[in-house]
Amino acid sequence: MPDRPIRLILAPTRETYDSLTRGRLPLWSEGAAFPDAGTIVLLTDKPANRPTAALRHELAHLALRWHVGRRAPLWFEEGYAAVAAQEWDRLDALRLNWQLARGVRMGLDDIDRALRGGRGDAEAGYALAATAVLLLQRWGGERGLGPLLANLPQAESFDAALRATYHVTAGDFELRWQRDVGSRYGWLSWVAAMGFFWLAIGTLLAALVVLRRRRDRAKRAALDAEESQMLDDLGINE
Repeated sequence: MPDRPIRLILAPTRETYDSLTRGRLPLWSEGAAFPDAGTIVLLTDKPANRPTAALRHELAHLALRWHVGRRAPLWFEEGYAAVAAQEWDRLDALRLNWQLARGVRMGLDDIDRALRGGRGDAEAGYALAATAVLLLQRWGGERGLGPLLANLPQAESFDAALRATYHVTAGDFELRWQRDVGSRYGWLSWVAAMGFFWLAIGTLLAALVVLRRRRDRAKRAALDAEESQMLDDLGINE
């Protein structure tokens, strides 16, 4: 990150947060970065908030914008920040995404729209954006995103940077990314995830049944012993 000062503002209430961000962000937003002003605003109105993870995410936004010098596509900016902040829990949700399981294909423009939508759509958008950036990272091999980040400041556009780095157009990348997402989070992944869930439930139920049967056998044995003792006391047993 360039040697520039960063101002961090912690907003203790939603009203303060909305005032600081001028009400331009959705209600689910809890962090914002303003690269031109070198400022990060974090909402800290709940004890459960984890400002450390949110701070990493917003710092990544500043670092990327300051490095590139201009805006990149929204899906790349948010995907880069999610990967830099190691928000891997977002990817876990994709394994149970029914739309992906049905083979519904989203484009990169769809991700941008989802990121501007409601909380549910945005969560899926962040996760899908992360998968796109992770694919570019894998293409970079040991250098990861290094080659792409090196080309972005000099390239005329993001598409030009893709061409110079990976020798593919933005359209080619989108198709390859869609295939990659389908292979990783399609119906087989969904079935496997759901299968593990039901296997866990089945195992728990089986354990409860076995425990219940053991308790029933113990109760029957105790009742039989009590009945036998009563018969002995009455002199009925031979």
